[in-house]
Amino acid sequence: MEPSDAISLYFEQTSYKEWCFPKCLDFLDSKCLRLRAFDQQLCQDEFKSHIHSFMNHQAMSKNARNKATRFYNSLEQMFNSEEASTFLKRMDAKALEESKRELLVVKQSLFKTEVQLTVEDKKILSVSKFSTPEASSTSEVSRKRGAEEEVVESSEKSLQSLIGLDVQCSENMRAICQRHNELYSTLIPYLKELDDRVENLIPSHLHEFLTDFFHQNLTGEDWHTKIDDLCCSDQDPLMVSAVRILRRTLPLFIMAFSMGPRNPLLDLTTLEKPHLNSFVHPCLQAALWYISSINYEFGEIGTKNHVKRECADGIGYLNTADKFQLVYVEGSRPNAKDDKELADASKISNNLQKIFLNIIKDNAKCRRRLPKSLAVFGGQSFRLRIHLQFMDYCEGKFRLNEVDNANLPRDFTEMEDFVLFYECVIKWALLAREVKEGFEESRAQKRPSRLSYFNNLNLVNTL
Repeated sequence: MEPSDAISLYFEQTSYKEWCFPKCLDFLDSKCLRLRAFDQQLCQDEFKSHIHSFMNHQAMSKNARNKATRFYNSLEQMFNSEEASTFLKRMDAKALEESKRELLVVKQSLFKTEVQLTVEDKKILSVSKFSTPEASSTSEVSRKRGAEEEVVESSEKSLQSLIGLDVQCSENMRAICQRHNELYSTLIPYLKELDDRVENLIPSHLHEFLTDFFHQNLTGEDWHTKIDDLCCSDQDPLMVSAVRILRRTLPLFIMAFSMGPRNPLLDLTTLEKPHLNSFVHPCLQAALWYISSINYEFGEIGTKNHVKRECADGIGYLNTADKFQLVYVEGSRPNAKDDKELADASKISNNLQKIFLNIIKDNAKCRRRLPKSLAVFGGQSFRLRIHLQFMDYCEGKFRLNEVDNANLPRDFTEMEDFVLFYECVIKWALLAREVKEGFEESRAQKRPSRLSYFNNLNLVNTL
């Protein structure tokens, strides 16, 4: 377990009455296998973050906040104490012993391989005595041995290059490896196609604008002034939309950053709804509205388009006569468990499939054509990172593709991260706009034939 995760677990499982620095060190000793002396500053910062959040959390009792304050004030002295120094030295020694054991295992494995290769060489030499000079393999054996020594000496060679053909695989394993290689080679052009489609959505002038804007070293008040003065000199619709998004959402972050120690983005105990409603949902809402004219709502929302009418944290509808739902978003609080990420990912995938099928059914029943490129859009906010995706359908399979992901900046030192954050959201909204425009084009087309309509109705009943 990583030191930061172990510290979080300690405070989750331990009552404030039992907080004790020596016991916490023992807890880290039992949970962390790779804790070293150079992790001291990381541990100290993680301690400060947790204790500080308890100091300012209104749900904590007065006694708990008082103890957190005393703990916070003595943290530096604790980490510089002889006890902490002895503990870290012990952890260094423990890690060194573990590394020695791993090295011994590797040496034993190499020794066994060397013995096996020596036996094989002797077999080859014994066969070569009965061969013609032209077919003699003595020089080949020498060359093979030299090549093997080169491979062992070169740290850049892969394990497969090291063992070569001397380790035999079963037929089933060979089939699995072959299938894996085929899948990888198949994915390469698909990933390139996806990159070409998504990464080219952000024009160079927009990227330069965001980079120049967020690379300024300003105070909170200066940032508010910059935001108020934001304007677009040209009439590029995307630049106009980007400026509107910044003016609508960036002040929310600047106000939080200006709160200093009470900044909610630095508080790991912030609840899910305040975190999502204050920072994540407003950015998605602004991008979808200003770029693709999609109406985004957030809160616990359940609709007939969801599996078992599950409630989503955010949904988006077309702002046209169709009113189709295109967006489904789930989120979590900053210190969510790992299981929450997997559960939300599964929930998003299942609901996007149902939303996609419902759009197909509604179009078929209304005898309308589908857009040429149909997709629905998902979003997941896990801890302080957002993942934005779209799902389409190809060759009988649903495909869930990631548009991009980005971290939420937490304070003024991370202002440059806003470039990737806003580009991530804008890409997602631009893809949604393409689908919306596809629906508008399909409504202008002729209706399908009655025979096609009849066949589609039969197919809809099987979905």
